[in-house]
Amino acid sequence: MSSALSDYNSTRASVVSRNFLYSDIDPTFTIHPVYNDILPVVDLDAIKTSIRNLVLTNNHERPFQPQLGSGLRALLFENATPFTAFALKDAIENLIQQYEPRISNITVDILDNSDRNAYQVTVTFLASYDIVSDVTFYLNRIR
Repeated sequence: MSSALSDYNSTRASVVSRNFLYSDIDPTFTIHPVYNDILPVVDLDAIKTSIRNLVLTNNHERPFQPQLGSGLRALLFENATPFTAFALKDAIENLIQQYEPRISNITVDILDNSDRNAYQVTVTFLASYDIVSDVTFYLNRIR
């Protein structure tokens, strides 16, 4: 009985792995209307979601991985100077190089958006299957 169940799971897993290079769980937990299952985030969207999650994670937020995180929240409360933007850029580049092995040629651009009290972060990268892409998001203070 257990062999039939394991055969079903391995067949389903192999079908999913043939369709996509990378897949991950959607952080919004969107439900597929027909299958009634969580929609996966695949390929470039999975990488972009991973980058955004890495940057927005603070140190000691993930259980069993206290070193994983950027520590950028402390820099967001500093005065908006070119030195702060450079420190943000350096921290983001180091974090992504250390924890995201699927990409290379990482370029981080930081723009100070004083009207929103935020920094606009654009990360441009080369995916492991030779596609150049970018992800843009805002870093802002919560308090």
